[in-house]
Amino acid sequence: MPEDSKDIQMAGCQVHLTYHALADGRWTVMGIVRCGVAEQVVEESVATGPFPTREAAEKDALDRLGKILGNNIDRNSTPVKNWT
Repeated sequence: MPEDSKDIQMAGCQVHLTYHALADGRWTVMGIVRCGVAEQVVEESVATGPFPTREAAEKDALDRLGKILGNNIDRNSTPVKNWT
């Protein structure tokens, strides 16, 4: 299977994901995050292990990149405590 890719924004940084289908039907994802401006750009990368689905591999890559960026809490699914 051919590989494909996706470009997204995450915490104001550019993220490039490349999906790799393995011969046994499992998937891996290579993720690169770039933050900064001009000569101050910093780049970090992650690679997932093999996962049974493309979606599971993507989730693992995004979780890893989120931790690099310091955004390891999903505000859409984390319960909010009302202290009043």
